Amino acid sequence: MKLFYPLFLLMLLLGPSVGHAQSEEKSPFQFRDPDAVETDTATSTATATQDISASATAASIINQRQNLIPTNNLTQPEELTEKTAILSLFESRPVNEPGLFNIIAYWVQEAVRVGVPANTIFLILLTPFLAFFVSFIRVVIGLPTLDMLVPIALAFALVAVGITVGLLVLGAILIASYLSKISLSKVRIMFYPKRSLSMVFLAVAVFAALTLGVVLEFDRILSVSIFPILVLMLLGDMIVSVQLHKSAAETFTITGTTIFIGLVGYLAATSSIIQNIVILYPEVILLVIPANIIVGRYFGLRVLEVFRFNKVVID
Repeated sequence: MKLFYPLFLLMLLLGPSVGHAQSEEKSPFQFRDPDAVETDTATSTATATQDISASATAASIINQRQNLIPTNNLTQPEELTEKTAILSLFESRPVNEPGLFNIIAYWVQEAVRVGVPANTIFLILLTPFLAFFVSFIRVVIGLPTLDMLVPIALAFALVAVGITVGLLVLGAILIASYLSKISLSKVRIMFYPKRSLSMVFLAVAVFAALTLGVVLEFDRILSVSIFPILVLMLLGDMIVSVQLHKSAAETFTITGTTIFIGLVGYLAATSSIIQNIVILYPEVILLVIPANIIVGRYFGLRVLEVFRFNKVVID
């Protein structure tokens, strides 16, 4: 306490001088040559102008490339020309009044006329057929898949992003899922944190695939939204989940079957013949009901089991 007051007074005396010295050292206000100031201002203005012009050029290039992208994306509402073509298609089967055998067709045509996107209606009506195909593959053929909706969502995601970009991103996801399985299989943590860590591999792989697609001038990437990419990442997450529980052979079979069904669904969704049939004759959706009942009552050997036990039966 005896030294406190002398030190306090010393600090009061030295404080203004120290502060003044620091302000002199750090003061940004210095006298400069006016010509130098004008030169620096002109340089900064030219640099800013170059940056703005470069940004405008890049924006114009991206805009031109986006205008070249075809607009016939089934996951988006159709354009006016496509809407007119669909309404003219209804003239080949006009349904003006609902009846017992044409009530679904009347419903579809009226829904399109009042503004419901025909693309959305088509994909909704196509979903039961793809679900039946998944059931047939699992029950009759005997191939496992990743749940019921995953291959259907994969098909629609490929329709949204395009087959080229979709396969590029899908290949990156398969590589990332394999790398994450190798990296995380020996990590002693809980299951869900492992899956959460696998999303790091998936996110980096998808970002790298999109960047590579832009470098390769895949113009469809310029219009890709986050939602089909999330569907593809969901597929990768489920592949990692299967890899953490099952063997490599089982994982390969499940993943391959899911991708195969997704590709078949993509071909069905982009087929103009199937589109016209489903839109003009939506009653065909009712055929799925007896087909599912028949498959559901099938208790025989699966096709793969026939080949598997063929040698046993012969012996």
